[in-house]
This record gives sequence, C-alpha cells and structure tokens, in this order.
Amino acid sequence: MIRTEEIYDAATDDEAFDRLAATLADAVGARSGVLHWGRTPQHVAEISYSGYFSDAQMALYDEEFQGDDIWGVALDRAEAINRVWNVEALVPIRAYEDSRIYNEWIRGMGDDTFHCLGGVIQKDGTTGHIGLHRGRAQKPFSEGEVRAMQDNIGHIGRMFAIRSKLDRARHHGRSLHATLDMVGHAVFTLRPNGALIDCNRLADALLRRGDALGLRQRQLKALDPRDDEALQAAFRAAAARQGGQASAIFVHRERGLPYVLSIAAVRVGTERQIVAIVTDPADRDLSLSSRIRALYGLTRAEAEVAEALCQGRGLEELSQERGVALNTVRTQIKNIYVKLDCSRQSELVARIGALPRLSGFEDME
Repeated sequence: MIRTEEIYDAATDDEAFDRLAATLADAVGARSGVLHWGRTPQHVAEISYSGYFSDAQMALYDEEFQGDDIWGVALDRAEAINRVWNVEALVPIRAYEDSRIYNEWIRGMGDDTFHCLGGVIQKDGTTGHIGLHRGRAQKPFSEGEVRAMQDNIGHIGRMFAIRSKLDRARHHGRSLHATLDMVGHAVFTLRPNGALIDCNRLADALLRRGDALGLRQRQLKALDPRDDEALQAAFRAAAARQGGQASAIFVHRERGLPYVLSIAAVRVGTERQIVAIVTDPADRDLSLSSRIRALYGLTRAEAEVAEALCQGRGLEELSQERGVALNTVRTQIKNIYVKLDCSRQSELVARIGALPRLSGFEDME
C-alpha cells in the first residue's frame, strides 16, 4: 500500500525523498526503483535510487547507456505522459532482449532486470520519471499494481513540483548571496527593531572581528554606547520614514578610522525591512586598478597612480613611493587626464569614485 503522506514528506525532506524510490518499489513488490525530476525532459535535478544498483553501476548507465534505454524512450512519447505503464505494452519483450542496454549493461553486470512499471510525470513545468523493476524470473507487474501506482501519479507530480519550486528558491537565495558577497561593503538586512535577517560575507567577517558591531539577542548593536544610541535611533527613523530617504552614522572602533553606516528602509511585500551598509574607509578595492585600466585604456602604472590620487596622495609622495622621478609622475598624470577626458584631480576622483566597490577580486595581470 502506498501512503500519500510518505510522498508529500518527500516534498520538503531530502532524506524522505532519497527513500521514496525504495518505498514505492516495496509497495508494489518491485526489487528496484528509480525516481527523478528536472525542469525539462532532458534535465535531471534530483534522483532517488532504491539502492539495488550501486552508484558505480548507475554512473555507468548515465555515461554510456542512457541513450540506449528503450524503456525510457518509449515512456517519453507524448501520449505516455502522466500515466503509469507496464512497459511491456510499449516495448515488446523481443525488442528488449535484443537491446544494447539489456545485453551490455544489465547482463554485463550479471543482472536479469526484465520487467518495468514506469511513467513520465509533468506538473507545473517539472518533468519527472519513475521506474520500478523486477527480474526475469519474477512475475510481470499486474493490472492491480499498475492501477495502484496510477492512483498516486498526481501526488508524485505535485511532490516533484514542490521540490522544483523550493530548489528555485534556494538557487535564487544562493545567487543573491553571491551577488551581495561581491559588493565591497558589509551589508546587513534587518527587521525594523534591528534584529538580523541576513548578511553578506563581509558583514559576517565584521561581526567576527567584534571591533565595533555585534549581535545581542540577534539585534545589531554598536559596542560604543553613544554609537549604539545613534544606531538605534537611525533604525527607528528608517522604519518610520515613508520615502526613499537614508541616513548615515559613524561607528567608532578601537583602532583606525570609524566605520560609516548607511541606513535605509525597504519594503518587501507588506513587510518593512532595514538595510545597513557598512563602509570601511581603510579597505582597498583590489579590482579598481584592473577596472579603470579596462574602461579608460590606462597602463598598469597609470592605473596605480590614478588610484593613489583618489586616495589623496600628492606628487612628491607618489614619486618617493614608486621610486621614479617627479617628472615621470607628472607625465603619467597628464596621460591619465587625457584618457579620462578631465583636467583636474577633483574630476578624476569623482569619475573613479563613482565606480562601485567590489570584493573578492584581485588584479588579474
């Protein structure tokens, strides 16, 4: 007997999904089973095996015999969709006996898998396959066993669709995290009371440093009481504002320049959330030199000089740091102004400063 709760448990429980092929095989007296779904008939996102075949045997099937699976080809026909078949009705026994998959894969590993109860299931843009198997010496699947599985095809299809939607949501979350990790600032997403919802990699590293910000009962706090008073006030103001206004505060640390926190509120559905972006003035954008070289055709030396100018370095300081003559630095700056179509250092700083700060990159050359 097939219990529908076991099918729906597999919608959200990975271990239950892993067990489901074996559960369905046991329910109809099959000795092996396989269950998988994907977003197209050719795509496989997840597979549940009953364990009869080893991982190595299934890997060999995927690599060398999948295209020769005449049972699978027959089930993929349009008229076979959302129906369970005793596959002998689609593939004559003689044709299976003469097939490469039977003679080279099944018999090649000393097996005698001969009977199949299978189907293709499509639901909400998800395509799933089910195959339950018996050996040659065992009896074929009965009509009652076919009906028992057919009665559950709709449940299995919905389970596939739920797993597909959850998989897309997880993929979206991973993509969002990867994007936020590339931003060269610590980014916190918070509830209106300052409770942490999520943060990127740099924000996590900042909390681990514990030099200015920390979590207390999941709420973002500044370690300095005066800074924390300003931080909590900024959170309250952001939560109360209706427009796209933002505020900023300094959060001091024991050593170095203070962090700059930019704080704004965003609406996610009906919920209001706070975004706090932390800028460390001491951080250097390792990708900046390569990006301005690509944008403006600067040489490596010119890009390094341009970046140093944006950091407030003077001509003599640059000359000493780089070990070149003062006239060489002047020539490089002149070339930089020509290539960036500007005539003053303030224009240069504004143009380069408008580029976003990125994290996790190194100069490639």
